[in-house]
Amino acid sequence: MSGQWILNDLRGSPHRIRPETHWFKETSKKVRDDGALWFSLRLTRRRAEELYKWDLSGTFGELIGAGARMTRTGRTALKFVLDAQKSDTIGTDILVPEKAFAALEALPADGIEISDVGLAVAGESTVRKDAEYLPPAIAETAQSTPRAIPEGSPVIIATIDDGIGIANHRFRLGPTETRVRHFLDLALIGEPTVRRWSDDVLGRSWTSTEIDKLLRQDEEQVYRAMGLIDPASRLRQPLRAAVSHGTHVLDIAAGYDWRKEAAQAAKRPIIAVQFPAQVAENRSDTWLPQSLKRALDWILVKADELSAKLAAELSEPPGADGKPRRFPLIVNASFASMAGPQDGYSDVEQRLTQFLETYRGNGPRELCNVVFSAGNTLQLRAVAQMDILPENFGEIQWRVLPDDKTPNFVEIWLPTQGGDDQQRQQAEVSLVPPRDAPANIQPSRLGAAVEWRIGKDVAASLYHQRFPRPGGSRECVTIAIGPTADDREGAAVVPSGRWRIRVKNTTAQELGIGLRVHRDDAGLFAGTGARQSYFEDASYERFEPGSGRLINDERRGGRRKTRITREGTLNTYAYADGVIAVGGYRNSDDKPAPYSAAGSAGQPPVSSYSTSQRPKRVQLKHRTKDSGGKLVDWPDLAAVSEESPALDGVLAAGTYSGSTAILGGTSVAAPQVTRARADEIATGGSLGSLLKPRGASGRISRPLRDGLGLLPFRSSYPKRR
Repeated sequence: MSGQWILNDLRGSPHRIRPETHWFKETSKKVRDDGALWFSLRLTRRRAEELYKWDLSGTFGELIGAGARMTRTGRTALKFVLDAQKSDTIGTDILVPEKAFAALEALPADGIEISDVGLAVAGESTVRKDAEYLPPAIAETAQSTPRAIPEGSPVIIATIDDGIGIANHRFRLGPTETRVRHFLDLALIGEPTVRRWSDDVLGRSWTSTEIDKLLRQDEEQVYRAMGLIDPASRLRQPLRAAVSHGTHVLDIAAGYDWRKEAAQAAKRPIIAVQFPAQVAENRSDTWLPQSLKRALDWILVKADELSAKLAAELSEPPGADGKPRRFPLIVNASFASMAGPQDGYSDVEQRLTQFLETYRGNGPRELCNVVFSAGNTLQLRAVAQMDILPENFGEIQWRVLPDDKTPNFVEIWLPTQGGDDQQRQQAEVSLVPPRDAPANIQPSRLGAAVEWRIGKDVAASLYHQRFPRPGGSRECVTIAIGPTADDREGAAVVPSGRWRIRVKNTTAQELGIGLRVHRDDAGLFAGTGARQSYFEDASYERFEPGSGRLINDERRGGRRKTRITREGTLNTYAYADGVIAVGGYRNSDDKPAPYSAAGSAGQPPVSSYSTSQRPKRVQLKHRTKDSGGKLVDWPDLAAVSEESPALDGVLAAGTYSGSTAILGGTSVAAPQVTRARADEIATGGSLGSLLKPRGASGRISRPLRDGLGLLPFRSSYPKRR
């Protein structure tokens, strides 16, 4: 099995921006027949205006003629951003078939940057695909205008999730009247049997009017009619199960009993986006970023459209500009990622900030909020810090489990460098497989991939990239390895066990680098065979010596200094400007849930492997402010994610009406903040007013996990005993 390491310069690979996309496209057969990929572009205003025109004779004409497409709402969202632009560049997405890659590469570098690339789901919609197809804008300009929020205002709740049971009675205004005003399905599981939906590129959407016509039948029949479940399909179908993540989360955020709470329910209209099945099946950010960015564009346009309709329904007079006011919007995103720079400059982070700024316009910040779960990664041993002397090596063990049927990834982020230092490669990374290792270990090379090949199969790759940053750039090395098990006859697998990651510091000063293992656990009802890999260090302590319980203190690592840390485990997406991050705590004793991710106290402790007190370090972004206005790297606050050590999770709706289910994790903490925040916005409150009263000292005991404080627990369901 020894194989050999070879250099791949990635020429002719326009999907080189995101290593996960390149890896799956090169090693997996589970990709589209036409090879189409979603490309994210960062454009200057002039280039963005050219793309919006969709002119066959313009800069993008050859690309359009070769079959590239935009979604209707994506193009409309681009116009919204142009009209409300507050940054120097604008982000948008375009679907490009493989035959059009050459035209994409031929675009001028002036004002056009390929910032990200993601896989497109299999399947098709019936949108015309000829070269002359021009995606029509829903509106040339926004239909509503950002303005002050009057007391008692309806608040739009948008959710982006997996398995959203939109027909559940908790999301209705009456027996056959839904509160889901707009619904987008990106899963494409089955073909709808009724022609009451709108087509878009790789997606289908429904309005409340179209949904209402289906609610006269059983809920399962509704989902079959919409193509959300299909017994003939082999795709994962969460709405066939008794409990589904999206239904549970949306109930906590905006569920009401319409028979008793009709007035409150009417003031919380819903917009919902259902992720592709692949997002839950693959946690390594292969599908998630592009799906999230597409959902944000769609919500931006639909929330604007819904605002105009709500104003008409409430008979509100238009403003001086002749347009109705824009209603407040809260987007709940109960998912997390370990992949990314955590510095606010990844394409996803910038798109989140762009979304917030565009919807808010010149209105108040309260007009738009995005709430993310902090993540359940505290105990995964997935984050490490390595300090390496000049021209020296550092090494860490990476434990890859047997019978893992999915690939595994590790990201290594180096500090920002500027000036002449950008011309040098800061570090060389080598990967040593367990047992029968190849003899010719080859270090990573900037701008290329180093591949371990066993015969014709690529077993592992090291992608070494540089990303621009204000005043400099950052290097990132992504390690990808194949599965350790595969049910297909003759499929290539890699050995399980302890892989060694070796890093050489090629600079003249001590270097501190950050390492993170991508998430690879199995999603709810996802039979992928995924098993989470992790870093290994004999000095790292997992359990309390006396009780044997998991150590629930992010500041503890071991009796001696260890490279593995519980700090810096916060959801990568939480580092976008303006995002609210929510941790989880136990209702019984107010202690942080043992899995709830932590921020950082600042510079992580210098490890025992270091001889210097001031190495050049990766700096996490200070993502929020404490009560005194000091910049910090914490969640914003925490909400209940479990009743007690013996009672995991919280109660909320099951998939079908009348049922309840228990789910835990910070996924169920975030929608509690979404619900409470909506109530506060409608009454003119603030985040601080949501929290439990502090103790006599006025101090917060666990800011790295709890942020500014704890949200009191309120539930529509009886307390469990």
